[in-house]
Amino acid sequence: MKLLDLHFFQRFRNDDRVKVLRHKDSNWDLWGLRHEGRFDHYQNGQSWDVFGSARWVISFIAERHRYAKFVGVWEVLSRRRKKRRKGFLYRTKELRGFEDLEGRLIVRWGEGTRSWAQWLHRQGNKDIVELLPPNYVMDFPGHYSFTLSYDQLALMINNPDSNREWQRMLSSVSGVYIVLDERSGKQYVGSAYGAGGIWSRWRSYVKSPSGGNVLLKKVLEKKPGRYKHFQFSILRVLEPSATKDEVIAQEVLAKRKLGSRAFGLNK
Repeated sequence: MKLLDLHFFQRFRNDDRVKVLRHKDSNWDLWGLRHEGRFDHYQNGQSWDVFGSARWVISFIAERHRYAKFVGVWEVLSRRRKKRRKGFLYRTKELRGFEDLEGRLIVRWGEGTRSWAQWLHRQGNKDIVELLPPNYVMDFPGHYSFTLSYDQLALMINNPDSNREWQRMLSSVSGVYIVLDERSGKQYVGSAYGAGGIWSRWRSYVKSPSGGNVLLKKVLEKKPGRYKHFQFSILRVLEPSATKDEVIAQEVLAKRKLGSRAFGLNK
């Protein structure tokens, strides 16, 4: 199925003023910008006239090698040249009605990934390859190849059916994890063992953002909304058969290596 065959995009079928964009930027967490409400600002400043004569832009973020995940649709209201440097600034307005597809619709961009801005009525009418479940967070990349924001973790924990691979993989291991306060840079090192593994332990942070940790509680007493800036990742994975003492020994070692007692959030 092509993009224009999906009823959401039928309105653009006879319009040759629609551009399709595949954003990819190693300097920015683009989905992070989206969740923070700053994606529009990022998209509206370009080093060349990317939008051209487009009236509408359909935006995606690069996914894997030749794929892209849908973000949203914008109406282009105006454009102007930057005053003191090369490039263009656009004023846009996001269209409502596409929310159900955000983060779920995957298209195959094809071989020409360098051509990241294309006209919908030409090469931009991409093949739809997948529609992910509602509240799907991301593909599981391996225990050591991810970081999760608090919002991502909460969405995942509260929607296990849509994130079954994460639940399966995190429930099946014990391990040592780290919670980073992105605002202060301070770290909390913790461990998970027993039934439910890391998934079960991280679920407690969704129920109560401090997870029961003394110094995290103090942080949230002073700044109740700070948990929105907590980031979760795994430092060490152990087999479910590892004993509590074995897991805690690895936790203590990680605290020493990172200095999280002296300079972080471990008491």
